[in-house]
Amino acid sequence: MTLQQKLLAKQSKKGFTLVELVVVIAILAILAAIAIPAVVGIIDNATKSAKESNASMLDSAAKKLYAGVSAGSINAGSNDNELGGISASKSSLLPAAGATTSTKRAKAADLTVQNAIDYDGLTSKFTNENPEDYAYSNTDGTIIYTGGNASTGYTSLGGNNKTFASTTLGTLYPNQRTTTNTQAST
Repeated sequence: MTLQQKLLAKQSKKGFTLVELVVVIAILAILAAIAIPAVVGIIDNATKSAKESNASMLDSAAKKLYAGVSAGSINAGSNDNELGGISASKSSLLPAAGATTSTKRAKAADLTVQNAIDYDGLTSKFTNENPEDYAYSNTDGTIIYTGGNASTGYTSLGGNNKTFASTTLGTLYPNQRTTTNTQAST
């Protein structure tokens, strides 16, 4: 190898200049500044959608339990399959098979959100939920996701799991209870 070839080989092994590195870092920083907020927004929307879905599931479970006990199709005489997650040891919460209509309605009204969660096996979905993220509409009793900001027109279900879990179905669905009672008396 000649001297000229050796000098050319040394020059070709030269690294990046400081300016080139700064430009690349600046481009990466700009891309990160654009991408990070977009990813955070996607995660927030997914979380909100999941909690709205949970609220809808909980509302359906509570209404199903409330209606079943009010109608007498879910009672203390039901077998374990019909009782869902409510064990036989909790069957004292339910009316007897031949109970009067007023007893059935009273037992349905006294059931709690936790009973509905247990009945439909939703416990795992609500174990780590913040109860203040949920509220119910005073007009129709629908459980909704509020994102922790129970706005005017909604009543918070409580500030801790115990309060949330112990809210009665009669409190959630007072209009349905009134409607059911009115229809029964006509």
